[in-house]
Amino acid sequence: AILPADMTGADSNASFPAETCANCGAPLTDAYCPRCGQSRAELKRPIIGLFTEALDGVFTWDGRLLSTFRQLFSRPGQVAREFVDGRRRSYTPPIRLYLIVSLVFFAAMAISGIRIVAVNITADEAGEAGLFITLFQPPRDGAPVILSEEMQQQVLTQAEDNNISSQIQELVLLAMNNPDVVEERAAAAASQAMILMVFVFALLSAILHPRRRLIEHAVHALYFHAALLLPFAAIIISAIYLPLPLWAGIGLAVTTVLLMAGMILAFDRGFYGSSWLGGALRLLPLLLGYVTAAVFVALGLILFTAI
Repeated sequence: AILPADMTGADSNASFPAETCANCGAPLTDAYCPRCGQSRAELKRPIIGLFTEALDGVFTWDGRLLSTFRQLFSRPGQVAREFVDGRRRSYTPPIRLYLIVSLVFFAAMAISGIRIVAVNITADEAGEAGLFITLFQPPRDGAPVILSEEMQQQVLTQAEDNNISSQIQELVLLAMNNPDVVEERAAAAASQAMILMVFVFALLSAILHPRRRLIEHAVHALYFHAALLLPFAAIIISAIYLPLPLWAGIGLAVTTVLLMAGMILAFDRGFYGSSWLGGALRLLPLLLGYVTAAVFVALGLILFTAI
């Protein structure tokens, strides 16, 4: 007599249709590849899957980490492409890599003493007071200047005369009395602002490549920013601590913009398979949209998250 399949166990893998592993090409008969061990699960899942995957051992040393990071520069865009296409076993997942790189970025800022958001207060002998809040400044030389009540009122009066909102006036008052607190709060919020820029980049990419799934754009954006952050940190530290003449500072700024544009174009071609012309045509709106969003995110970081 022939027993039903569910009694013999002969068809215990019937729920898995015949296919091959996207990573190594071996025939699949179970939930994991028998040759390389990669999960059979495809990338066709909610975007939240990227975050739950990253939380699984995000701080565990991964032997693929250095190899993945190196290939972000030697094969821009192709790491994300292969990860999306299923060859994921060879690469550190995008969320995990981004989190590690962002931790290194903020550690570099802290060790170098660079203030991500800097509050600078001035007061001259004529009784004129000023308050300036800027990004990426060297450490403060000595204790912060604390204005007298009369000078603080002068600054607030000027703000009111210029129709500055009450919320910003509250920030100004806090910054005049506790500049270190404002800097610490804003620096703590900077990581959230950078994550927001990842989503902005993914959404801009989705607009320019509407036929792709959102999770693909998210993977692309995470790997792109993982490659971007450390060169960005090196440029910031160099610009602040190297004694550059004016022409060299301008050259560094131009080089930074060109580097950003080159990375966007290279990653676009590697991930989406764009032609040089197609990538160049999408470069300008993506770069302008990203820079514009960065300005608003920076303003939000300075004006609101520090309160």
